Amino acid sequence: MHRIWNIPELLGHILSFLDEKYDILRCALVCRSLSVEAARLIWKEVSAFRYLLGCFPKNTISTEMSGPSHAPARRFLFLELPDTSEWEHMRFRASMVKDLTFPKDDNYDPLLDVIKRQETDLTFPELVSLHLHVSVAKRFQTFLPLFAASRLQELEITFQGYNDRLINTAMETLLAQAHPFQSLHIGATSFPKLSQHYVIQLLATTPSINSLSINLGALDGGDIVQAAGSLPDLRYISFDFRADTAARTAYSPGFQSLVTLDTSSTYAPALATVRAITSTHIEAVNMRVWSEINEQPTGLFQRIAAWTNVTYVSVTFYNSRVPQWEDVEPLLSCPLISTFEIIVDSPGMEIDDEVISAISRAWPNLTRLKLAGLEDPPAVYTRPSLHGLAELLGRCPKLQELTLEVDARLTQSQAPLATPVNSEGHEKLLLDVRTSPIAQKSEETVSEFLISVWPGECEVTSWWEEEQWQCAAWKKVGELMGQRG
Repeated sequence: MHRIWNIPELLGHILSFLDEKYDILRCALVCRSLSVEAARLIWKEVSAFRYLLGCFPKNTISTEMSGPSHAPARRFLFLELPDTSEWEHMRFRASMVKDLTFPKDDNYDPLLDVIKRQETDLTFPELVSLHLHVSVAKRFQTFLPLFAASRLQELEITFQGYNDRLINTAMETLLAQAHPFQSLHIGATSFPKLSQHYVIQLLATTPSINSLSINLGALDGGDIVQAAGSLPDLRYISFDFRADTAARTAYSPGFQSLVTLDTSSTYAPALATVRAITSTHIEAVNMRVWSEINEQPTGLFQRIAAWTNVTYVSVTFYNSRVPQWEDVEPLLSCPLISTFEIIVDSPGMEIDDEVISAISRAWPNLTRLKLAGLEDPPAVYTRPSLHGLAELLGRCPKLQELTLEVDARLTQSQAPLATPVNSEGHEKLLLDVRTSPIAQKSEETVSEFLISVWPGECEVTSWWEEEQWQCAAWKKVGELMGQRG
C-alpha cells in the first residue's frame, strides 16, 4: 500500500472535496485508512441527535411517534440497556461530532434518565456548534450537562412553550459551563426573570461573543441590550423585544465594534439603541418598528446618516403612518448605500421626480430599492413619472430589485423615448410597480420606453387584482419587454 494512505491529514483533505455523504460512505468501504477519515466527515455535522442512536441494535431503542405524519413528534426510550461495546461505539461517534442539532419535536427525556442513573461517560469533546430546539411544555430534562467538556463556540438554543423550571435550569447550566462562545442565539416563547438575569451574567463573562441574537418576543429586554453594548468584539446584534411597556429611552454608549444592527422593537428602544452605538464601522441596519409613533422619526435617520460606511438600510414601520421623505432625506449623505428599503403601514411615502433624481445621484451603486406601503395608495397620490424612473434606471445600472409606484399614464408624444444606454453590465431587473396607474392601450409605448432605459433583462409585476384591466396591462408590458430582439 502506498504510504500516502498513512497520512490522515491528506486523506481528510482529499475527502473534504466530496459534497454528498453517499460518496463519502462509499469511500469508507475502500480500506481502513479511508474508513477512519471518512467517518470523521460523516459524523462532523449531525442534523438530528437521533441519527447517533443508530449505533445501538434495533431492539435497544423504541420510538413513540405522535402528531401529524409530515411533522411527527418523537419520544425515544431504551427497551434494554446497551452493553459496554455499544456505548463505546456511541462515544466514538460523539467524539467526531463538531456540529449537532436537537430538533424541537424530539424528546429524549427517558434516555437522559438512563444516562444520568448509569453515570454514563458520554461527551462531545470536538463539538463547537450546538443547535438545541426544545418544546419545553412536555420536557423535564436538559441535554446541556453532556456538553460540559465541549468548548462550544456557537450556540443556538430556543424554548417553545412555557416551563420556567426547565428554562432556568438550562440557562444556569450554560452560565456555569463557561463556554467561549463567539455566536449566541437565544429564542423563547416565555423567558422568566431569573433566566434574563443569567443571560446578563453570561454576556458579562463571555467577552468573546461577536454575534448575538436574542428573540424574546413580548419581553422588554432593555437590560440585556445594555449588557450587550459592553461586549468588546460584538459585530452583529439582532434582538426582538416588542413589549409595549418598554421604558428604555436611553442606553449607555457602547457597541464599539458593531457592524450589523438588526432590531425588532417599539420606537423608543430602537431610537435609544442607535443613539448608544459608538462604532464607526456600521455597514447594515435592519429595523422593524412595531409601535405607533407620535413624533417624526427624523432623529432616527439623522443618527443612521452619521454612519458613513453604511451600505444596507431597511426600516419597516408597523402600526405607524410615518415617515415622510423629509425624515429620510439625511441618508442621502451616505454614498455607499446599495440597498434601501422603507416600508410604512400606510400607502407609503409620497415622492416625485425630484426625490427620485436625488436618490439616483446620491446612490449610484443601488442594487435594491423598495419604497412601499402596506396599504394601496388613494386615487390622489404623488408618484414619480416615467421620466423620473428613466433617470433612476440610467444612473443606477446595478439595480436588481426595484419596488416603486410610478405614474405611467403618458402617451408616446408626452414621453419621448430616453436616450439608449449601454446594455453591458446590466443585471436582470425585478420591477414591482405595485398599483401604478397606466393608460389603456399604452402597453407598447410603456414597454418601448422601459426597454430604451433598461436594455438588460427585466421582469415586471404589479399588485393589481387579476380582474382589473391594469393587471393585464402591466402583464402585457412585461411580456413585450421579454420579446425584445
